[in-house]
Amino acid sequence: MAFCERLSEQLAVIATVDPTNAVTLITATDVFSMAMHRRALFILQTGATVGTGILCNIEEGPVVGMTGSAAILTLAATAVTATDSQFLFEVSGEAMAAGNTFLRGRFTPTGATILSCVVLADVERYHPASDRDLASVVSIQAAN
Repeated sequence: MAFCERLSEQLAVIATVDPTNAVTLITATDVFSMAMHRRALFILQTGATVGTGILCNIEEGPVVGMTGSAAILTLAATAVTATDSQFLFEVSGEAMAAGNTFLRGRFTPTGATILSCVVLADVERYHPASDRDLASVVSIQAAN
């Protein structure tokens, strides 16, 4: 079995931000529940970055609408000024505050910035991973 086939059995794409020129608008991933996952990995990719960078918040909340949300991880805008770079944020379900089961990534650029984000999580324990897999992968190739 090819590595990418084994990996896709263990991970699911559960949230995304499609590549976008975010200007100075807040850009957020889909909101998802960590109730069925142990860990989530946010992979932020930046292209051209203008201004002082991007304020990155990984937020947790008690409801899907993210009312009452709070940052569980934050990276200051001045730290995210690198062009053509990747930033990884990992959250474990155990690190979340009691009563909070929902997560999202929220990115606020200070100038015209090209960014995208993919969130991977371990496969759900009680449902097929494909139930909520948001992957829009065009091609997966493997040489065996």
